[in-house]
Amino acid sequence: STLKNRAMLASRCRVLAAAASGSFLGMSYTHMDEVRATGFPKVDHAKTKDVAATRWLKLQTLTYRDQQGTERAWDVVSRTTKSHSRVAAGVDTVIILPLLRSKKQQLVETLLVQQFRPPVDSCTAELPAGLIDKGETAEEAAVRELKEETGYHGHASQVYGPLTMSPGISDETVKLVVLEVDLDRPENQTPRQDLDEGEFIQVRRIPLAKLPTELRKLEAQGVMPITGLYTFALGIELATRRL
Repeated sequence: STLKNRAMLASRCRVLAAAASGSFLGMSYTHMDEVRATGFPKVDHAKTKDVAATRWLKLQTLTYRDQQGTERAWDVVSRTTKSHSRVAAGVDTVIILPLLRSKKQQLVETLLVQQFRPPVDSCTAELPAGLIDKGETAEEAAVRELKEETGYHGHASQVYGPLTMSPGISDETVKLVVLEVDLDRPENQTPRQDLDEGEFIQVRRIPLAKLPTELRKLEAQGVMPITGLYTFALGIELATRRL
């Protein structure tokens, strides 16, 4: 055991020395360099324990070894739908960035959904999103969810991810799908939602360039924007400034 610890320490020292000298083929030292060299940090999935579960979520305790090889525990929330949502899509959920365009106008618009979220006891401003059904790709799920939540029809133009949402508490992963919505198409003239029982979603159609301003207005009304949407809006605002 002592020899093993010494070998691991020596390996880690070689990694750090290589990082300091910039000898990783001219690349900076990364987490994966350390994993390859020492085997840590890493989760031991065989030791995962289920603590409690409901229909949609379960609480688990993970066992992992940190960068020094010390075994530690971490509580995590996981979706019970994970096994089938990842079959075709590889992730749990899709987040949708709708881009609404028309030949009758130059500006590009987007859609926000506003709904009450019990965990934060507040109405939130979000991008359309939803769970991926069994056998769906992320693109297929995005088209379906946009139609259900907002009534608009679109087609996928870009897909990003996998991305993480809140890695300190959940193992949920998502893909961000950009959907192009042609406002001149007949089916987008009078969009109608197709919500599940118990869903109450207000749709806001706003010019993309005015997203930062619109979010501040919603904040003043007590609406809480989700982090990703707020960061996106801040990026739009910063892009128009001289930094």
